[in-house]
Parts: sequence; structure tokens; C-alpha cells
Amino acid sequence: MNWDIVNEAADCSTERDFDGFNYKVVVLDDDPTGTQTVKDLNVYTAWDEALVRDGFQSDNSMFYIMTNSRALSEAETIRVHEEITHVLEKVSKALDQPYLVISRGDSTLRGHSYVEPKTINDASPDGFDAVFHIPVFFEGGRYTYEGVHYLKEGETFIPVHESEFANDSTFGFEAATLQQYVAEKSGGAVEPGQVKHISLDMLRGCDDAQLLEFIDALSDFDQVVVDAANDKDLEFFTSVLMDYLNREDRKFIFRTAASFVKSICATPGEVLDRTQMTDAGDTHGGIIVVGSHVKKTTEQLEQLISHSGIEAMEFDVAEVRDAKRLAGYIEQQRKRAEELIGQGKDVAIFTSRELIRTEDREESLKISKRISESLVEIVSSLEIKPRFIIAKGGITSSDLATIGLRVRKARVLGQAEKGIPVWLTMAESKYPDMPYIVFPGNVGDAGTLLDVYRKLDRGEE
Repeated sequence: MNWDIVNEAADCSTERDFDGFNYKVVVLDDDPTGTQTVKDLNVYTAWDEALVRDGFQSDNSMFYIMTNSRALSEAETIRVHEEITHVLEKVSKALDQPYLVISRGDSTLRGHSYVEPKTINDASPDGFDAVFHIPVFFEGGRYTYEGVHYLKEGETFIPVHESEFANDSTFGFEAATLQQYVAEKSGGAVEPGQVKHISLDMLRGCDDAQLLEFIDALSDFDQVVVDAANDKDLEFFTSVLMDYLNREDRKFIFRTAASFVKSICATPGEVLDRTQMTDAGDTHGGIIVVGSHVKKTTEQLEQLISHSGIEAMEFDVAEVRDAKRLAGYIEQQRKRAEELIGQGKDVAIFTSRELIRTEDREESLKISKRISESLVEIVSSLEIKPRFIIAKGGITSSDLATIGLRVRKARVLGQAEKGIPVWLTMAESKYPDMPYIVFPGNVGDAGTLLDVYRKLDRGEE
């Protein structure tokens, strides 16, 4: 993998008729970071029939449902996706509106990447013809070539299975190719040789007929890996796919990261300026909540604290082991944060950087959940409204939105920087009409968190 592959772009026809596309695209997102490439559409944090109907009838061809499944056990994930599928089917039939499902997951392959599409397929009365695995996220430096998924660090392209993300305590893996990855995550239900592959040569050959023939032959929930190294690759794939679906009655699922979502969305995102993200007349301080512990987040946090005047508050993760002391510790942190915000000072609350590891994946997930819940409690119990909130990390941002801020519906405004979505909270939330910035743990370089903060820092005005 090299820059030549990324920079090469075939001159294919990529016209997409979004107005004439017959399908509603439903994105089931395993954490709130997946809204990082779109704008002007709705996000829902629950899936009761009224909210899903509102999504189907919204003004965009796409809407999101936050499942938070990356923080759930496999059994809980299955239950949630069965519930959502049943509601989608009911609303779809009532409105006579066909739909596609995007199971949006992590671009570094962490999550229930096989289980979620499989559950949706099994819970659907008629099943789906295929699931396409497309984990590319170009804004974050993620590419797939010859079936191998890469991430870019500096000028180096690293196979994801050789990165720190493959050693994740909950969702680690060993597979070198996506075909092997699908097989590994299927627990033996799928063999690598059974996974079909759309190569970069097929996409850059601009041969509509070849790609149409490939898609038309899919059936019985075929597993398909798609190469892509830039937006043009996906645009050609999406244009052929949308044209095909407008002529043929087929059902597909897409297990993807955020670049494919942008490719099939009529309103791709844009980077916002300061005036679009914050109210200059608000005298309170803002708050940054950092739960992610990956190396990139730690580097970004160090840059933020070293090069800004933000007030730093460390949350000692060891405190979650002692239930008796934890409540008092949370209250101590809350009072300090509230005092600073009331004085107009911005605050960064971050978890201590050591990771509590266990051999039990379920227990590791529970510890992560307790840490996230503690951070959420600090923010949700504040008696003063912050000027803005930045949530760093997938589990943290999801719990803070749904539990801490009581968000049921929000509007994606755009991005604070590439790959970093900005939501606007609605009337029912704890803090209505407030910018809520969802900052993924694995996006940007060392200075990106500082760059985002400087857009919001009154001292930079």
C-alpha cells in the first residue's frame, strides 16, 4: 500500500440520483462517532416506533439510530438488533417505504462486526441477499487494498492487524485480510474462501456491466469485501449500486465505516467555523470529557493541556474498583468542574492513562462501562449549563449523550474538523440547543484536539 494507490483516481461515471433513489438508508451506529462525514440529518438514540417513523419521514434520505453496541455484550447486541429490525420492518411496511441498512462500525475493526449484520438478516422475515464489508474511512486514514485493511500513521501505511487496535481487550483479532477477518469473527460459520471480493481493479476499470453482474449474482446473505482507497472508488461503486437497486428488488446490508455512509448520502458533511458551533454571548466555560485511552488520544490530550489554558482534571480509573469510595469521589470531581465552568473557565476531565486489564473480555467491558458511567455522572449532575461539550471516545460520547444529556433526537450540523461530528441537541435534552462534539478516539493527529478546542476557546477570538 502506498500513496500512488491513494492518489490514483479513475475517470469513471459517478452520477448518483439521490432524489430518485427509492430507499431510505438507516444507519445503525455502534457509537456516536459515525456521523463524522454527513450533515443536516437526524440522529436518534432510541428506536421506539414513533422515533423510527419520524426518521423514515425526515427530510433526508438517511437517518441514524445509535445502538451503542460497541459497549454491549454479544447477547445484548443480538437483542438490540432484533428489536430494531422488527421496528424497521413494521414502519417500512406501514409507510410502503423500502430501506437499506448500514451497520456502521469502527474503521479499525473493533466491534460486533459479524454478529450485527447476521442478527439483522436472521430477524428480517425475508432475509438479505448480501452484506458488504467496507471499513474504509479516508478522513481518518483508513484504506483497503487487495483485501488488506490499512491505517496511515504519519507517512506509513500499517496493516490494521499489526496495529494496537488488533490487540483490543474486547474486540482483538489476528486476521491479516478482511476475508480472514470475517471468517474469524464468524466463529467458523464462514470460511475465508467463501468471502467474495470486489477489487480495486474492478472499480477503477469503470466497467459498469462487470460490477452489475457481480452484484446481481449475490444471494443467501453472501459476504463481500470491497477494496477502496479514495472517494472516487466508492462513488463509482455507489453509483452502480444505486442504479441497480432502483431497477431490482434486492435487499443488502453494509458493514462499513463512515466513508461509505458519505458516498450514499445526499448531504455529505463539511467543516464548520467558530460561529456555527458556539454562542459568543455565553459566559460559562465549556467541558471536554476524555474517556478514550488509545495512544492517539493520549498524545492529543498532552498537546491540549500543554498548549492551552484549559483547566485539567484527572479522573483516577482505579477509583471504580471501590464502590464505597466512588460516589464521594465523583461528587468531589463534579463540584470542582461546576465551580470552574461557573467562573467561565473551560475544563478537561480525563481518565488516568493506565488501562485496567483482565483476561475476561466481558469483565473488561464492564470496567470500561463503569468508568464511562462515572464520567457521565459528573457531567449529568452539573447544575450549570456548559457553553459546549466535547466527548472523546465512542463509549464515553454515547453514554454522555443518551444517559447524561438525555438526548433522544439530535441534528448533525457538520464537522468540527474532518471526521469529528457536531450535533445540536433538541428541546428534550438536559441542555437544549447546545453544540455536542463527538470526538472519536482514533481520529486526527497529535494536535487535532487542540485545534478543535481553539475554535471554541474565547481566548482565541
